[in-house]
Amino acid sequence: MSTISNSAAESLPVTEEAVVWAYRLFLRREPESEAVVREHCSNANSLDDIRGRFVTSDEFKTIVRGFGPPQLTGFEPPLSIEQVEDPATTQRLLDHVARAWSAYGESDPHWSVLTEDRFHKDKVAENLAAFDELGNLHVRRFLATLERNGIHLDGAGRCVELGCGVGRLTRWLAPHFSSVTGIDVSPGHLEIAQAHVKRHVKNVDFMQLRRLEDLATLPRINAFYSFIVLQHNPPPIMEAILERIFQRLESGGIAYFQLPTYIPGYSFDVKSYLRDRGGKLDMEMHVLTQARVFEIAARHGVQPLEAFGEIVGITVSHYFLMRKV
Repeated sequence: MSTISNSAAESLPVTEEAVVWAYRLFLRREPESEAVVREHCSNANSLDDIRGRFVTSDEFKTIVRGFGPPQLTGFEPPLSIEQVEDPATTQRLLDHVARAWSAYGESDPHWSVLTEDRFHKDKVAENLAAFDELGNLHVRRFLATLERNGIHLDGAGRCVELGCGVGRLTRWLAPHFSSVTGIDVSPGHLEIAQAHVKRHVKNVDFMQLRRLEDLATLPRINAFYSFIVLQHNPPPIMEAILERIFQRLESGGIAYFQLPTYIPGYSFDVKSYLRDRGGKLDMEMHVLTQARVFEIAARHGVQPLEAFGEIVGITVSHYFLMRKV
């Protein structure tokens, strides 16, 4: 059974049929009248908006009797996450991630970016416009976050996008900077990204990340962007990437990135990980705690401006906006 992600729901039109089904699914009844349905259509901006209206209504709360998505209580236990100082071990972890995503780049590149049935290799051609527009949606969210914090891009500066995949976000980032560098571990993804992006913009170059030291060779940058990418890397890789990116940020430069910060029961031990997962090439979900993110940032003079959290299933993620002093 296929599912529609939150981002996909945000992009779909609000129809009268959708509103009627919202009544049936959330409130277990038919709408009061056609006029009420039309009113919902007129006032809602997206399917996500419709869903929010219904699940926060008193009627729905009565039906579910207090059931809702998991929330942090403040009593969560600490997570056991080993830090790795040995460069050879860290590189071994990166090599494992690269093998997995290079395999996806060959077998099902678009689906590996957005795991919806319509983006599988045999279906994506007819859904490329929707796939691309979802990239635009997330860049608009990035710009709204900047605006909320009094930051306005002037079209200048150099941006680095980590985990550019097939370029669905890269082309939308490009108009807001003088240049953008898209970085990925997968040559197959990068090949598609280059072909896609060059049809729309000319100020983008790409780099395959083979070693973490590659990040240290980047020119100084004014912005860093990464979305649903860091989460697929073991914590030592996330740490190493943030360390090197923060080093390359110019004074006043911004970093906007998303990663999971808490999953109940999550732990990471490098020996167990390499023993149990070293031969498995699949998508993984990892955690880097907020405390560790803030610690790394402080070491490089990078100050947090905003940390916006969301819970999907049992995974707590945060979108961080930071600026280097």
